[in-house]
Amino acid sequence: MKEKTENRRIKQLEEMALLSYNRDAENQYALCINQRHINQGAASITMKDNTNNKTASEKVIESIAQMIVSGQVKPGEKLLTERAFSEKFKVTRSCVREAIRALALIGLVSIHPGGGTYVTDNSNIPEETVLWMYHQNIHKYDEIYTARTLIETEVYLECYDQMNDEIRNYIREARETLLNIDTDNTSGEEMERILSGIDSTIGKYCGNSVMYKLLLTILAIRKDDSITILSLISSRENSVYYRSKVLTAMLQDDKKKLKDALKKFFRNSERSLSLK
Repeated sequence: MKEKTENRRIKQLEEMALLSYNRDAENQYALCINQRHINQGAASITMKDNTNNKTASEKVIESIAQMIVSGQVKPGEKLLTERAFSEKFKVTRSCVREAIRALALIGLVSIHPGGGTYVTDNSNIPEETVLWMYHQNIHKYDEIYTARTLIETEVYLECYDQMNDEIRNYIREARETLLNIDTDNTSGEEMERILSGIDSTIGKYCGNSVMYKLLLTILAIRKDDSITILSLISSRENSVYYRSKVLTAMLQDDKKKLKDALKKFFRNSERSLSLK
């Protein structure tokens, strides 16, 4: 009975804060969710530090990316075959294939079915970005969080600038989907799928192909640990609330509201993940 009463209270505060920008309700909502987070033992969820535990695919990604950005393999040149790379790095061909797909995802290489893989002209992706992502320990979660904040914020702001009826209708549908989620019974996997789907679609609408590719990379990197975090009901409630605030702000004729909503979203994410 007590739990049902608490759920109703949280839902009421969520609706008040979300729909009316009621600051008192927003603060009370945050307190309720944070308390639930503590009660559910959120502090026991820790992020794995994979500094010394890179996967074989990550090592291959770093090695090939470094070959490209250093100029060892130039734009237009063909990469080694999967077999050659597997022998060179002493890994399976499926591992090499996964690495090549990841590099193709951000535009470093182009895969020609039956014709091999070629280095693309990556001048439109800053070298420091590629080096940072694949050579400067992207597996550290504070760095992933920093990348996520920069990339996702830019994607949402650029999508706002591209706003039209199609985008506006999608945002309304996405917000409705979020608000109708049964956070008590939805799994972490399903929640992650819904959230990533929304982010990915916003990325398509932003009109910047480079930022979209970087966003997809971040979504892939964050997936497993997002599922872990979203295994908590309180985390799912927080995600619904703060993401709905962002989507609501996108429908306003005031870009500052969107910027503020994004800052609150990432501030809450940072707090939940205990990255700092």
